[in-house]
Amino acid sequence: MNSRAGVTHQWGRITSWLSSHAPATHARLRPPVPPQALAWYEQRIGTPVHEELRALWALNEGAYVFAFPDFLNGHAPLSIDGSFLCHSLAHVEEGGWQRSWVPFACNDPTDPYSGMFHDAKTGFVGHWAEAEMPAISPGITLADYLKKEADALYEAADQPHGGDVPGTWNGFLVWDDPDRRLHDELAGWRPIHRGNQGATR
Repeated sequence: MNSRAGVTHQWGRITSWLSSHAPATHARLRPPVPPQALAWYEQRIGTPVHEELRALWALNEGAYVFAFPDFLNGHAPLSIDGSFLCHSLAHVEEGGWQRSWVPFACNDPTDPYSGMFHDAKTGFVGHWAEAEMPAISPGITLADYLKKEADALYEAADQPHGGDVPGTWNGFLVWDDPDRRLHDELAGWRPIHRGNQGATR
């Protein structure tokens, strides 16, 4: 399976799950990016977008802003406008930032301070955050990243030390820690896997 096909397959697993189990989140996905908008974006950042990220945005150009945008385990998929904002912020603030690093997800599109980027040269993903040097994850492609996110929805991960797990609330996919709730105002939130029930069992 080539890289474009891998992204298409893994993102399809995610959106299929959202459609069935978190329709409110699924409804916030944006349509495919218009070709002219992508061309504008590439011109603005000064580098072509890698074929993997191009494949992702050809399916959904991120998501609209809503209450729980960070449904990729703490990260919200970005539109090209959101990506350009994060690219500009990181390029100005981080001395180690490369022009070929294209943000595709962040903690909060309305107030981004950390996120994921895709290297247009190598196809590998990396992480950036305020007050930290951005870092590439060698060997981890966008398809690999999406596979990990998709796998978390279909099968409980081994988490001996706890941490955030995927759950649902009122049709939204919301990640939280069953034992140390950040979103404790969401009455009725439940992990999607029985093995992740924590103290809520």
